[in-house]
Amino acid sequence: MSQTRSTCSNDANAKFTLQISNPDVTDIVIPVPWFYPQESSNPTEITKMKISANLDDNTFIEPGLAVMDLTKQNPITVTKADGSVKTYRISGARTKSSKCAIINFTLNTPTINGVIDEDAKSISLITIDNLGMSTASIAVSAHATITPDPSVPRDYSQEVVFTVTAHDGVSKANYTVKKTIPPKINYGFRPGSQSELWANDLSIKYGITNGANKNHTLAAIGNHLILSVGTEQHYFNSTTGERIGLITGSMDLTGGAITADKAGNMLLCNNVAKNGVFKIWKTNSVTKAPEEFITMTYTLGKGVRLGAKISVQGDVTKNAIITIPTWAWANPPAHNEFMRWVITDGVVGQPEAIVATNIVNWNSGNTDVVYGSTNTNGNYFITNYGGTGNKLNAVNGATNNGVAMLATSTWGANSNFNTVDAVEFNKATYVAVYGGMHFTYSQCLGYMFDVTTLTQFTDRMDNSPSRVFTTNERKFGTPVFASSDILMIPSPDGYKLRLYYTDGNCRSLVAWEFDCIDK
Repeated sequence: MSQTRSTCSNDANAKFTLQISNPDVTDIVIPVPWFYPQESSNPTEITKMKISANLDDNTFIEPGLAVMDLTKQNPITVTKADGSVKTYRISGARTKSSKCAIINFTLNTPTINGVIDEDAKSISLITIDNLGMSTASIAVSAHATITPDPSVPRDYSQEVVFTVTAHDGVSKANYTVKKTIPPKINYGFRPGSQSELWANDLSIKYGITNGANKNHTLAAIGNHLILSVGTEQHYFNSTTGERIGLITGSMDLTGGAITADKAGNMLLCNNVAKNGVFKIWKTNSVTKAPEEFITMTYTLGKGVRLGAKISVQGDVTKNAIITIPTWAWANPPAHNEFMRWVITDGVVGQPEAIVATNIVNWNSGNTDVVYGSTNTNGNYFITNYGGTGNKLNAVNGATNNGVAMLATSTWGANSNFNTVDAVEFNKATYVAVYGGMHFTYSQCLGYMFDVTTLTQFTDRMDNSPSRVFTTNERKFGTPVFASSDILMIPSPDGYKLRLYYTDGNCRSLVAWEFDCIDK
């Protein structure tokens, strides 16, 4: 068979492909995952699979490919351009996964998140504490098993070896857990360490629908990722992407937003018009209802509305900066203000209306502002959509004057760059933006930039010398309501960095991980 591949699918997002390299083959058996999605317990249905194939020019198949029952052998006849005819039989085989990895390890006494070196199959427990008997919480590849049982206490003052066996019962991996301090590279994340942990369709995977005024924003607490759709807040295992439920105290934020600081504190805010009562709530646990943190009657500044985005830099129990853009409609866009609260030694300062100059202005809630550090005189970063937006501005915090800017990326004018975050990680400062779906032809990509200095903060987003990472493109849905968010969270031990993003139009929820381990 001269065509290069045969593909089957049972919904718009599931495609299973067989590359055909042997011209003498007559039985085409398409491998299909045992479960779909693989993390679920849903056996893949292969009795109604849509079949397609790549064919050479002037090659014909009879009967035409359509929906087949792959539990049976389905005969087809292929006629090539030279008139030769050959018969094939198409069937499918559900295949068990060979994945056998530990993807998250947490020692329970004391609580320590193990640093996993997948190449070396080692897990480092970084601590100065004396370790003894403890249980562990471990996440492994979907449908894999682990021995010995990590829920049974064992002595972690000694090396402990766990064996992960894949669903196929054949593939295995041994991981050694030990107290150690792995070396770090000198600066930033290790090139090549980036790994997409998971990427899911909110509707298909979780049954979370998008809709008008459902504002998608993110926060993270420990090993939990939180997604707010404006009316409620869902939380997930941030390592596996599995949905756990609604947070305690989930609430309707009237189109408001959530975020998290770098110490595991989540902030939630409502969305109000001028003279309305604006509130920020705070919690450090998905099982602890958020409590009122900041309340004010919104009269300050020149904006007419605020609350569609909230960002924070630092630790709100110590030193932090909270930023919330305001907006007012004008055409062309003329707005350039955000609200700022500076927290010093855990004490929240009075709200300030900050006006940035020499930047790209905005005229809607599709705007985000974040500081690069907890220094109010340091740089902060603004991105927005609308008018001449979709640019990333760097602003001097001492003067509030724009000092550098990244231009719109190629095709970026069709995307909605309305979210930005910043993080300090291993002596580097990174800023990330995401261009969400605004039209069906939008490019849905996230970019990360090294902004430790602004010497290379030039040119377009997609080709700036400061760009250090670009996400995969994940598009599951069609435009309904433009809302997206991006969030970067370093691990408490400083060895790993997580990047999460969501897109209400794309229906995407995605997690990436980086590390700074010297290998």
